[in-house]
Amino acid sequence: MRRLLASVIAGFVAALAVVWLAAFARGPRRVTTRLVAEDASAPLSHIAIQYAPASDKVALGVWTQLFAALPARVRVEVEVANARDFDRFVAQMKRARIDHLDRFHAVVVGAPAISTWSRDRFAALVDDDGATHVLAPPMIETHFRARAGDQLAPRAMSRALDGGDPRTAEIVFEGGDLAATPRLVFADANLIGRNVGRGTAGDRASIEDALARHLAQRIVWLGDAVGDVPRHHIMMYMVPLDDETIAVGDERAGAALYALDPAHAPIALDDVEAEAARFDRAAALLTAQGFHVVRVPALVLKGAGSYVTYTNALFDRSDRGPVVYLPTYRQPALDRAARAFYEAHGFEVRPIDVAPIYTLNGSLGCLVNVLAR
Repeated sequence: MRRLLASVIAGFVAALAVVWLAAFARGPRRVTTRLVAEDASAPLSHIAIQYAPASDKVALGVWTQLFAALPARVRVEVEVANARDFDRFVAQMKRARIDHLDRFHAVVVGAPAISTWSRDRFAALVDDDGATHVLAPPMIETHFRARAGDQLAPRAMSRALDGGDPRTAEIVFEGGDLAATPRLVFADANLIGRNVGRGTAGDRASIEDALARHLAQRIVWLGDAVGDVPRHHIMMYMVPLDDETIAVGDERAGAALYALDPAHAPIALDDVEAEAARFDRAAALLTAQGFHVVRVPALVLKGAGSYVTYTNALFDRSDRGPVVYLPTYRQPALDRAARAFYEAHGFEVRPIDVAPIYTLNGSLGCLVNVLAR
């Protein structure tokens, strides 16, 4: 009996060894999810926004412009604090004569309040079957009531998309910290600052490793320390137009256009040379990694939180080619230059006026989370 039992145990151990060796021979488990692409490589099919009635004064005009210009085929998940807010949103869309209201779907977060910044709450991942999944940051303490409500949004969205809880990253991040094409993910040194002192390894190698556990794309990293590149979300200063061409803001060009435009709306600029050096550093790092870098005017407002940025846009594709929903700022010379830039690169331009909201530290790309293309 003992001999039989020993034989069974030996066989079980041998089987485990075979399984382990097979797994070792195959190498690490293949990651099958990718960050949803930011570029115009495919048409938009599914997006998310956060609707907060308290932000109607600054955000409602953006929504009505966007949904008048966006194809009705694009499904829109509207995250709201409670069901009444969704009813209010639909009523506002009716009042603005926005059609195809059946494209809007409520995702009730169940919080006292949320903000209007949907992009930063989570990253949208797509798997090999085309299904979308939510990658959420770990919850952190916040003293802002709306931001506390925002932290419940990933769970609500994940349950709306696939009925389960979101995946949780090992690092602290905001969705705006990342930008992607189908093959590449761009991240930068601002993630180091975001993770220092939060119980995670706040160094580049650890952050890249944490990202690689969830993202199948190659990671392109910019900067060694906070301040090497502009101190904001990555798309506030750069955006991939495709796998080879990257648009990077140009602070000096922006400041020159602003100074020479008698029709500009007055704004207080941050230190132009200091900010320009950060934009230039990002451009040089991308060039050194083999990318074709093209520059588009930009401005950093005093305090470095608000940007006049034309890279923080929303990208789509029609039968005629690439489309950009381009944020504009009631800065005529800058807005014209940005339009000319995108048209020169083959884009159809659909302008969206974000002047009422951009001084709250975000732009169009911060307001929309692309779930699928």
